[in-house]
Amino acid sequence: MKKLPFLAVVLMLAGVVPFVACSAGIVFFDSGVPVPNLLMMLVTYGAVSLSFMGAVHWGQALQTDRLIMTAGADEVDNLRLALGVVPALVGWAAACMAYAWVPLAGIALLVVAFALMAVCERNAWRRGWLPAGYMGVRWIVTAVTECCLVMVLLVRAF
Repeated sequence: MKKLPFLAVVLMLAGVVPFVACSAGIVFFDSGVPVPNLLMMLVTYGAVSLSFMGAVHWGQALQTDRLIMTAGADEVDNLRLALGVVPALVGWAAACMAYAWVPLAGIALLVVAFALMAVCERNAWRRGWLPAGYMGVRWIVTAVTECCLVMVLLVRAF
């Protein structure tokens, strides 16, 4: 498995900027017109981010340059394909909850989904399914994302 490219690290870290920007806007605006729009932007970006995280695993499952085919490789690929699609479906559910019901419900679902995704990716990393260095950056991204989402939940719920 090859190393994580430096550009991938930079782009993963840059991916938290919309979370930070939307969360700061929601927290620092008292109320009014921008807050509902920012809440929806936050949920929508969260859904997109979850989809992208799943796509990493989808791409790993479709990787064709295996040098050695090991026993159980099809089972591993099936798990990766599932891990590639489930986050997108959960993100879609969070967006639906936010648009059709209450934005904070969508944000709460995203909090749970990002935490579960980190745990699943940690298990995948331990099995050698992800490049070296990936989880170090993912923990940073997950921590910032979770802090932003939880901060918005606390500020808007109370």
